[in-house]
Amino acid sequence: MKNILIAGGSGLVGKQLTKLLSQNNYEVAWLSRSNKSSTNFPSYKWNPEAGVIDPEAIAFADVIIVLSGENIAADRWTDKFKKKIITSRLQAAETISNALKNHPNNVTHVIAASAIGFYGDRNDNLVDELSDKGIGFLADTTQQWENAYSDFTIPVTNIRIGVVLSKAGGALVEMSLPVKWGIASPLGSGQQFISWIHIDDLAGLFMHVMQNQLTGIYNAVASNPVTNEEFTKQLKKSLSKNAISLPIPIWALKLLLGEKSAIVLDSTRVSNKKIIESGFTFKYEFLEQALKNFYGK
Repeated sequence: MKNILIAGGSGLVGKQLTKLLSQNNYEVAWLSRSNKSSTNFPSYKWNPEAGVIDPEAIAFADVIIVLSGENIAADRWTDKFKKKIITSRLQAAETISNALKNHPNNVTHVIAASAIGFYGDRNDNLVDELSDKGIGFLADTTQQWENAYSDFTIPVTNIRIGVVLSKAGGALVEMSLPVKWGIASPLGSGQQFISWIHIDDLAGLFMHVMQNQLTGIYNAVASNPVTNEEFTKQLKKSLSKNAISLPIPIWALKLLLGEKSAIVLDSTRVSNKKIIESGFTFKYEFLEQALKNFYGK
């Protein structure tokens, strides 16, 4: 049995990962900005902005999983908000690094969330962990997140996460709302690739990395990325076959979202060959399987 400390445990991925780890008899604790403790597992206080963390959290942990960071879709990408996106992740890494150096601990592995935004807009070119960094804010920022863990003295794994699908929140909920209202809207050209992953597979992938002590960089995406147009068609099939198609042009998205439009317009077709070769098996390799699991159709 290992003790797992999660930064960002209250988020969408953190809750699902906590559930899976607990079901597999791991002791789980969260790092929390408040003094509240969960009824099911302990929470330790930390404040990354101030570089503060409860030493008992570090003493508790055998493995630390870092999921914390400002939601990139939470606001318009002003200079102020972009700085917040970056610093929230760099401060988390620095706080944990300093704590490991300055407090007695038995931590053997740090697993940190990253993002496939590292690859930028690649049209239909397939990219993998050896591909060069892309161009743009997301690519530059993700590189900084990963570099923040480069000086850790214990093994580190960076997980480049794709678009996470869950009925509990996130991208799928936002994408499904217009379809439920009767509008199936491909975004821009609709030909941009979406590299997605079912939240159950993502939680399982984190546990697989931990159990097998995998280090380095791994993509967390399903085996079959789809275009935005195909994603919309599949949602329509699952939710509202009578929804009308009302494409949203690129210019409108850029006008509405500004630089943040890269989240929905960038095309990133990502390989998961490396994690599969490590022995991991996906439950949901096709979008139709994932949507059927969520909606039963």
